[in-house]
Amino acid sequence: MTTEGNGDVAGIVAFLKDIISHPQWQPGNLILLDHRALKIDRITTSGIEDVSVYFRTIAPQLGNGKIALVMNRKIDFGIARAWENITEQDVGIKIHVFRNYEKATSWLEK
Repeated sequence: MTTEGNGDVAGIVAFLKDIISHPQWQPGNLILLDHRALKIDRITTSGIEDVSVYFRTIAPQLGNGKIALVMNRKIDFGIARAWENITEQDVGIKIHVFRNYEKATSWLEK
C-alpha cells in the first residue's frame, strides 16, 4: 500500500481501520506500507501515543504477521520509529520501520 500527503492521527487510524475491515484481510497477513511520500512531521508525541493505543486495540485482528513501514524523510522515519518502539512490545505483529524499500520487502519475506 502506498500513501502520500500530510498524515495525521485521524488519517492513520482510518487507514488502519480500512486494512482490517478489507474483505481479503486475515490476521497474520504481511503488510508493506510505502509511506515515502507521506509527511507525518505534524504528529505530536501525544499523537504517536494515540496511534499506538489504537494499534493495540486492533492487535487481535492484526495477528502475528509483520508490518514494514518505509519512510523517506529523516523526521518521518524518527516519528515512525518512536511509534514502533512504544507499540511493538504490546502486540503480536512484528513492526519495523525502514528507509529502504528493498530492505523492507526482504525483511517481510524472511
